Amino acid sequence: RARALRDVSYKVTFPWGGTGNFTKKAGELDYYGADDRGVWKFETDVESVNIEWTGNAWTGLPVVPKLVAVVDPVLDRMPLLRTEKKAHEEIKRLSEDLKKTEQQISAISTDADDARKAFLEKDAARKVAEEEARRKKSEADAADEVVKQIDSRRKAYEAKQRDIQAALIKARDVLKDETAKATAERAESGISLNFLANNFVPELKSQFPGVDVENKTFSELATMFWDSGGQGFTHKTDFLGHATLVDPSDCEAGVSLATAIWAKDAKHVGKANLFVSWTWKYKIGPFIEALLEYARRTGLAPDSLFLWVCFFTNNQRTWLGQHQDGVGVFAANVRGAQRVVCVLDKYEDSLYFQRLWTLYEMFVACIILNLEVDLAIMEEGRVQLAEAKMREIKQCLASIDITRARATFPSDEAAIWRQINDVYGGADLMTSKIKELLLKLLNQLLLET
Repeated sequence: RARALRDVSYKVTFPWGGTGNFTKKAGELDYYGADDRGVWKFETDVESVNIEWTGNAWTGLPVVPKLVAVVDPVLDRMPLLRTEKKAHEEIKRLSEDLKKTEQQISAISTDADDARKAFLEKDAARKVAEEEARRKKSEADAADEVVKQIDSRRKAYEAKQRDIQAALIKARDVLKDETAKATAERAESGISLNFLANNFVPELKSQFPGVDVENKTFSELATMFWDSGGQGFTHKTDFLGHATLVDPSDCEAGVSLATAIWAKDAKHVGKANLFVSWTWKYKIGPFIEALLEYARRTGLAPDSLFLWVCFFTNNQRTWLGQHQDGVGVFAANVRGAQRVVCVLDKYEDSLYFQRLWTLYEMFVACIILNLEVDLAIMEEGRVQLAEAKMREIKQCLASIDITRARATFPSDEAAIWRQINDVYGGADLMTSKIKELLLKLLNQLLLET
């Protein structure tokens, strides 16, 4: 047996290795089995003691100072009298009753204090609420007056809003009409030959330093300006500001090169008076030189010629990005210019004769619309023509076959062929007319030179 000398919590480690935690009041006994031989360890948070049961006797049987008295169960040296035990239990019960009574008194006192405090707080809150109610009523009266004033102003603003909406609708109608006019004007605008001859190449060299721009084709230049691949159209450079200027027709950034040129210097753009039939496969330098030679030969001043050139006049953001119907608007564009110049690189193996668009433009302008059509030939072509004989020219023109000509976009090619077959009598008639016209124009050039 082990008797607690005072209230204590302790841990016992049994001989077989198990442990137990115990809490005892002063005087309480605990019992341990004497069949378990070995070392028993008693521990508190401050002390510990080891004793051993050999099977016959305990060894190392001390009394843990102030904590636990370990009693030899055989000798029973510390017997507890029944009266002593009863007295201990009565003292314990009375102590617990006293403690509970004290706790109840404390709780009742706390409740009374809390109730008194709550009453005072509620009374103070009541007084504050009454004052707040008087203040809010005053504010409500003032707010009611403000609401009346606001309602009056609201009605005035609603009347003004109706007037503004009516004016806005009218302004939008005007803007729509003006935008349509401006769009039509931009579609008919041309860039001056003077700009092409004196400003275009220097601007390109400034934009692309170190690049031999004169020997770049317009197709190559397009890939330097724009990307119209699988991810949609994007501007790769802001040449002359054309990528950042906003097109009023759709309020999107990106305008035609002609519009950008006009925004920079309006004198270089005007209503087109010469439609240029050509191909983007031409190099920039020879193309400009051919147009200047055409102006010299015809006696026209470069600053008086405003050229409708698709590369410049069309907004490539919408033409390349959305691929608009060029066939549908071609007749209006060429008719607006009233005069057409067909730019040839050369007459033999000419790129011009390999492109469906150029042959279609020449045919419609001259044969269908009965417009004035002339030729502008690059220097290589003029040298070739000067050395040629009429028989050689005829043989070369005889090889023109419109059925082998191609367009960049399959949709353009299909649309042009629908026009040729359904409207203009078929490929044979068109080829024949083109050959007659070219022979006439080339013969005229030979006579002039």
